[in-house]
Amino acid sequence: MATLFERVRDVVVSQLKVPAEEVTPEAHLIDDLRADSLDIVDLTIAIEEAFASESEFEIRDEDAENIRTVQDIIDFLEQHGIS
Repeated sequence: MATLFERVRDVVVSQLKVPAEEVTPEAHLIDDLRADSLDIVDLTIAIEEAFASESEFEIRDEDAENIRTVQDIIDFLEQHGIS
């Protein structure tokens, strides 16, 4: 079974159209992966959809503002019981 990082990486690669090797836990979504504000909105929706079967959660606007790196996504998911 894929690790949480690998699963998040796959969503990020799919949404942001970046090479998988560029997606590391410390990769900054805007600075390193060249996401814009619309990309971030689309990514949060994709994350919600990808992990909806494991836990019921919503990435609220105030949560999304604190998600700047891939690790921030992983931390958020872990806080909501997804591993």
